[in-house]
Amino acid sequence: MKGLSTEQMLAVADEVCAIHKVRVRSFAALAACAAVPGARVHGAPVFDSAEAAATELSRAVAALRPLTGANDALAEVAGAVYRDWAEVG
Repeated sequence: MKGLSTEQMLAVADEVCAIHKVRVRSFAALAACAAVPGARVHGAPVFDSAEAAATELSRAVAALRPLTGANDALAEVAGAVYRDWAEVG
């Protein structure tokens, strides 16, 4: 499964922040969210599909709440962006 870099996650978050007039509350939480889709254990991917990885990315954003607000919007957008991006490559 393709990973997501912290910089890619930040780019998505920046767009959500601009639209919803919020800011990043925790860059560590944002980095943790970015790590979810590409997670591996002993070299084996944790997720068997882009859909599963995108769903867990959305759940991680909702749980870790990296923004000062609009985290539900970020969760939805991040999952959709990851899903689209993973299916292209």
